[in-house]
Amino acid sequence: MDELKKEHRASLLFRWIPIFLVILWSGGCYLSKTDPFLKGLDLKGFEQASPMVVYNRTNLFDYINGEAEVYLPLGFQLLYSQSYRKQENGGLIIVDVYDMATPKGAQDVFIKYTPKGGSLIQAVGASAWTDDYFVLFWRNNYFFRVWPDPSPISEEKPQLQDMINLSQAIDRVLL
Repeated sequence: MDELKKEHRASLLFRWIPIFLVILWSGGCYLSKTDPFLKGLDLKGFEQASPMVVYNRTNLFDYINGEAEVYLPLGFQLLYSQSYRKQENGGLIIVDVYDMATPKGAQDVFIKYTPKGGSLIQAVGASAWTDDYFVLFWRNNYFFRVWPDPSPISEEKPQLQDMINLSQAIDRVLL
């Protein structure tokens, strides 16, 4: 009788091992990085106009060839780039979000691009700035660049207030 119990226990053990391994393996299969665009943005007055493109340390030069040297030493991890359309007038706005791994990295990039001129913007990010063309801000590990799409696709160029409104809407998601 004891032999039967031992065989039964061994049989149960071998049945549960594959299930345990699947659970263990699938527990490690999740998105480890927080993606600010995957948080279900509900941006009143704006709609997504392009798929998100993600750049890493290897292909960052494809997007910002001359500037990559600024980001890489400061902890750059990923760049998320996506454009949004202002529903009212059709103006296209590009939002680039740089994951700098730490708040200090994001702040250091912000400081690098806002040395003089321009003006501070209240109620966006930890700190925000504009030169009336770009809106730059940072929050947590992220540095943001919000700017008009320079391509000829969009006849209507967004106004500065449109870019500030979009920046505020995105920033609210990160709070």
